[in-house]
Amino acid sequence: MVNKQKDKFLKKHEGEQSLASTSVNACFPKFSFEFCFGTDRGINKANKQVKLSVIEKVVYLSQIPWVDIKALPRESGFERIDKGSFKKLTNIPNKFESENKIVVFRLPSELGRLIGYIEEETFFVVWIDTKFNMYHH
Repeated sequence: MVNKQKDKFLKKHEGEQSLASTSVNACFPKFSFEFCFGTDRGINKANKQVKLSVIEKVVYLSQIPWVDIKALPRESGFERIDKGSFKKLTNIPNKFESENKIVVFRLPSELGRLIGYIEEETFFVVWIDTKFNMYHH
């Protein structure tokens, strides 16, 4: 009985999944810090000035759809960096182990970088690099 209901539901909504993936660019970003607490570079380890800078960056980006964020220059938007360019990555979340590119957002006032992964419309912050030594520039 449950499988029939599930199949009926999926059939009814089958077009929505492809529509959702094509409309991510029109979405405003979401930010998750769920993976950022198990590292020595987590938000909980940052000083007040860096925490304020993170909030400013998140507020700024939250007002812009992904399509426009992707068009920003890397200094105000983001860049994708090869995993091999990083010196040492600790505590990579299991769900991102196979990712070859890591996303980097720069913080205002050159206070550091938010480093993590994008999935759908969500940016998962994993590390905050305030020493500018996580990857080769």
